[in-house]
Amino acid sequence: MRIKELAAKYIARVGGGPGYVEQFNALAKHLPESSLCPDQLDRYLTTALHSLSPQTVYNHRRMLQRLMNFAASEGLMDRSIVRPLRKIKRTPKNPTAWSHAEIHKLLEAADKLTPGRKVSNRLLMRAWVAVAYSTGLRLADLLEIRHDQVRGRRLLVTQQKTGEAHVCYLDDLAMECLAALPRRGERIFGDLVCRDKILKKMRELTAAAKVKGSTKFLRRSGATYAEVAGKNASGHLGHRSPGMKTYYIDRLLLAEEKGEGPTTLPLRTVS
Repeated sequence: MRIKELAAKYIARVGGGPGYVEQFNALAKHLPESSLCPDQLDRYLTTALHSLSPQTVYNHRRMLQRLMNFAASEGLMDRSIVRPLRKIKRTPKNPTAWSHAEIHKLLEAADKLTPGRKVSNRLLMRAWVAVAYSTGLRLADLLEIRHDQVRGRRLLVTQQKTGEAHVCYLDDLAMECLAALPRRGERIFGDLVCRDKILKKMRELTAAAKVKGSTKFLRRSGATYAEVAGKNASGHLGHRSPGMKTYYIDRLLLAEEKGEGPTTLPLRTVS
């Protein structure tokens, strides 16, 4: 199956918008005849660095990795050959995080959601936003957390991406929202909603709140406000490498929340 056709199936599954479709179409133009063989994709990424910016090639790597994983999950390619593609070094851009005011807009929008079939959309999305911000967990880890992993205000998880154990903290709002959620099984969120549905619900919530972003913005917000509180964001994110927090801390929001002013004396007006 050609990459453009596979991308169409993937986008239909995750429900990507027009901008997402355009990104994959642009990628397919660079790889009109290529298969999803990891060795061939690595060669493409290496060659692309000669003509495209490191950030663009990094984005291509991310999209190709997602397509490869999707193809394996659908039985369209041999899962045994799936592996991480070569790394692409790039200068990180300033990530965008939501401020507390924007997160409150999401919570207010959640209060106006219509009831769901399996669970109240209001209760589900308030809990999702509150827990995602408080814990800083990735979407996949949020879906897998279980009731028996919660001990008081703390939550012990094994991160799927790294396999590392990580202790998270649940603030008052997260605890309140979790207590209001119905219990349908061992998993707090995963037995109430699947990945595709929560992605769709999050898009609907951000549209209703007129706030741009996704669940990963809550992870960035948690990291940024951890630094505002004088704590190390690496611990909040569950990173072993201290430099990784650079990809999550919104430096503009951090400066604003800290109330930082000019670092030098202002110029005087010359009369």
